[in-house]
Amino acid sequence: MSSRIVRRAAVAALAISCVLALGACSSKEQKFARHLERAKEFEEKGQVKEALLELRSALQVDPKNADVNFQIAEQLMKSGDYANAAFFYRETTRLDPQRTDAALTEAKLILFDDSARADELVKGVLEREPQNVIAYVRKSEIALARNDSAGALQAALTATELDANNGLAQMQVGIVQLARIREFGLKGEKPPDEVFVEGEKAFKRAGELFPNGHQARVELGRLYAVWEGHGEQAEAAYRSAVEVAANPVARAGAASAAVSYARASNRPDLLRWSLESLVTSKPENLQAWDDLARLEESREKGGADAVYARLLKERADDIQAHIHFAEFLDAHDRSDEAYAHLEEQATKGVEPAVALEEIVSMRVRKHELDPARAVLDRLVKEAPTSPRTERAKARIALADGRLDEASDTLRRYLGAEETAEGQRLLAVTELRRANYPAAVAAIDRALQLDYDARDELLRLKATIHGAAGDHAQAVQALTRLRTEFGTLRPTEKLLLAQSLYDMGRRPAAKGELEELLASPEPPVAAYVEFAQREGAREPQRAREYLAKAIELQPGNPQALRILAQIDLGAGRPADALARIDKAAANGPLPPALLLLRAQVLVSMRDWPKAEEEARRAFAAAPTMPGALELLANIYVAQDRLNEAIASFQEADKAGALPASGQQLLARLYLTAGRPAEAKPLYEKVIAARSDLPGAKNDLAWILAVEGTDIERALTLAQEAQQAEPESPEVADTLGYVYLKKGLNDPALQQFKYALEIAQRSTDDAIPERPEYHYHMGLALQALGRNPEAVSSFERALALDTKFGEADDARRQLEAAKAGGASGPG
Repeated sequence: MSSRIVRRAAVAALAISCVLALGACSSKEQKFARHLERAKEFEEKGQVKEALLELRSALQVDPKNADVNFQIAEQLMKSGDYANAAFFYRETTRLDPQRTDAALTEAKLILFDDSARADELVKGVLEREPQNVIAYVRKSEIALARNDSAGALQAALTATELDANNGLAQMQVGIVQLARIREFGLKGEKPPDEVFVEGEKAFKRAGELFPNGHQARVELGRLYAVWEGHGEQAEAAYRSAVEVAANPVARAGAASAAVSYARASNRPDLLRWSLESLVTSKPENLQAWDDLARLEESREKGGADAVYARLLKERADDIQAHIHFAEFLDAHDRSDEAYAHLEEQATKGVEPAVALEEIVSMRVRKHELDPARAVLDRLVKEAPTSPRTERAKARIALADGRLDEASDTLRRYLGAEETAEGQRLLAVTELRRANYPAAVAAIDRALQLDYDARDELLRLKATIHGAAGDHAQAVQALTRLRTEFGTLRPTEKLLLAQSLYDMGRRPAAKGELEELLASPEPPVAAYVEFAQREGAREPQRAREYLAKAIELQPGNPQALRILAQIDLGAGRPADALARIDKAAANGPLPPALLLLRAQVLVSMRDWPKAEEEARRAFAAAPTMPGALELLANIYVAQDRLNEAIASFQEADKAGALPASGQQLLARLYLTAGRPAEAKPLYEKVIAARSDLPGAKNDLAWILAVEGTDIERALTLAQEAQQAEPESPEVADTLGYVYLKKGLNDPALQQFKYALEIAQRSTDDAIPERPEYHYHMGLALQALGRNPEAVSSFERALALDTKFGEADDARRQLEAAKAGGASGPG
């Protein structure tokens, strides 16, 4: 290449770079403006996703632009992605702390999830703008979320005083009055008429201020719905809400509310009209089509087919529409037609992998696992790379109980295609694995992905929190469910009551439980719950409810257990046994009732039958708590310790003894004075299960007695006490380890603590054992406090003259009396 050509190329390159540099300098603002223009165009067309893409591109150009963050949040709100919307509202206020609109909207979104931050945001606005009406509305909403109706009413009235023509303020007054009406009902009191009147006045005024405001009319309908004698006004309010709604989205929202009222009040004409309005306004709402189909089928056989024909004509290429039709067929004993319809769609090419995966789902629900596997094999061959193939694999793994595999498969699936159904399945899987944090994360993500399905997802969320013992979150989820959908299912009302009890909110809990018990057909579990929670205060009513539970479910384990406890306490074990035998007449007893029967027989000292039942309980459920322990106690009570050991050894050799059973065998070795055999077994148990404080405690004791590894004994004893701080036996062991280390003061404190726990306990299983006094005597003796040591040794021998270390207690007693230097033996 000539130097001339090289120079020419260099000059051209330089010119291009200059143009590009100049363009970059001048076009950054232009790019930003173009993205905003396009976003506005998409927004006007209702294309939310496209508008969001343009806004996010604009944010890449100017990441610190508060207004763009706000616009993104607004678009996310329209799409129902409230969690991400809250993030962008927060970013807006971070970049521009004066953005009151962003702060107040974020506060609205996080009312239930983070009321403390919502409160902080509102306070910040009011400090800057003390006359801000919406800030007082938010303050009222926060108070309601905290069940403070008095504070909510005060804040709402302040908002109307600041601006009587603010429709949102008037709405909030009415909403607070609705909450007060419900509070009166929970207390069993009739709400005063003025509460209804003030609520009606507020909602009507809000309706005047919002001529096209459907929500004010919906809330008015809700007020009339609980106001005796105002059913016709309620229906009129709901119809008006649908008719005045300004756009299809608002009309669909109003129609959904009307559907809920029509169902609750048994108004079939209103229900039909509301559902027709809903599918017309929002044809993609397939649940509404399902509801309409069910209604038409109840009116006339074949009516549902006509509704689905309309749906499939309108949405022929929507595989989900076909799936809903197939699910209807399946639910009406037309499974073959359902499978055939989905097969037809797969053949036509309407998302074949999705259609086939739905067949798998339907087969799994009907426990037809072999046919489901056959369809999965077809999916693997025909669509090996489809995410739906992975989801189908996960469904079958979950049905088979292969939970770890199901979890791993679902995570792979979600990496390729994130759906609310995938996250729901993952939540169910992690719930069954007792991996509650992962289950919560999955259900929360499902809620973000599918706002329209939030009723069922909120129900699952509440169940997960309840299982995890996170009672506050369970109450929050159930409160949101009730607020948004108007009612709770009986099982959900029961969970709400249980969670409130566990939070220490007994009045509210009892109110929920009483409301459930007053319903036409309360669940049996509600009767049992009352007996458990309120039996001590209302024993007669509790017993009547337990009798009712047994009448409805003769084999209810909880009811039988509580009644058995009552009978045993009253010295009537035969009554308890007769009741269990009556349950057995209706079918084989489950393991829990076999164990209960064994416990009753133990109380009657019928050792052969008790042993037989305890063995049956263990054989049926080897990991069930209590069965092995009871079996061991039966042997020990009959002085058959060696036989007990032999029986447990046999089970261990057969591989039928879980870690807890091996721990029990080791303790039997200890009881029999065979620590050399107990020690390796405890080591094995702790290696397999680090969460068994009893095994750590016993091994610590053995090591302390041996004096071979005192430091490890101390570590094990301290870990055991961290796990069981209220165990006198564990405190005694730790004290003994201290004593062996020569730490006499700490040892004495532990022995005193062991006695304190035992003496204050009302549980007969935690006796004041002579060993605790004996060990305290040794510590006192080592500290040179012989008179106190004498008292301790004497108390130990007074409790039991033949306890294991009684001979040494007598020797130490004599030494202490003589004031000699004899220390612990």
